[in-house]
Amino acid sequence: MLDNFITVALQVATLFLIMLVGYICGKTKILKENAIKGLTDLVLYVATPAAILQSFANEARTNEKTLNLFYVFIFSVLIHIFTIVFVKLVIRSKDIDTNKILRYSIIFSNCGYMSFPLQKAILGDIGVFYGAVFVAVFNITVWSYGVLLVSGDKKCLSPKKILLNPTIISVVLSILIYLLQIKLPGFLSNAVTHLGNLNTPLPMLIIGYNLSTFGVLKAFTDKRIYLTTMLRLIFVPALSLGVMVVFGISGIPLIACIVAASAPTAANTVMFATKYGLSSELAVKIVSFSTLCSIITMPFFVMLAQSV
Repeated sequence: MLDNFITVALQVATLFLIMLVGYICGKTKILKENAIKGLTDLVLYVATPAAILQSFANEARTNEKTLNLFYVFIFSVLIHIFTIVFVKLVIRSKDIDTNKILRYSIIFSNCGYMSFPLQKAILGDIGVFYGAVFVAVFNITVWSYGVLLVSGDKKCLSPKKILLNPTIISVVLSILIYLLQIKLPGFLSNAVTHLGNLNTPLPMLIIGYNLSTFGVLKAFTDKRIYLTTMLRLIFVPALSLGVMVVFGISGIPLIACIVAASAPTAANTVMFATKYGLSSELAVKIVSFSTLCSIITMPFFVMLAQSV
């Protein structure tokens, strides 16, 4: 078991070293806000869809894999529902706006930026193959319940943003390619592979840059972030692991999903807080603090998943 922990911890440490480079580049102004906006769009619209497409195109269709995809989808839906219900019962601040940020921070993990690189590093393409389904459910939930939670207004819901989300589109196309066993031409497959490989370093550089602008030390003085981070990094992964074990899910699908469920608070928490007039400072504290703490908690829960 200790060997598993060390193996995963080293993989996480590798990603955090890349994140550290992003942090240093942010502090030294090698990376600037305009460049990060461009890199973020590159990850969202090119690298992540390519990584998903790459993982599905390389997998031969089997009944076991297809059934596991279905199980992962059901689990992903269940864990989001369970977490939504739980945080409503537990997070009851007197300040409504604070409630919104804390609840959102617990429900939604950074399962795209943080999970895909780690799933790829630990499990290879098959990790992204299963992880993509979790991220698809995450995106649907973010642009439906998530928007409703932070805005408090049903008019802000946008079916168009759900349907035209690049990750959702890439997952749908990838599943079709997998089910129909469409073989991509060699030159196209190579291009997709190279673009998909960008999905490991670029998100880490972006997160590192964001940490350089967040004022990480300020997070330690805000008591609100401790319970929120504990629930995000310990309760949700533990609940996820328990639910999947009860449903009899094990092996690679289990590990891939636990990687996604144990990721720190979603980076888009800051974006939504700013957009809907909530405390961006609180959002920044939670994102930065949970990201730092995840270097310990993510390997622990992945190790548990590997031992099941």
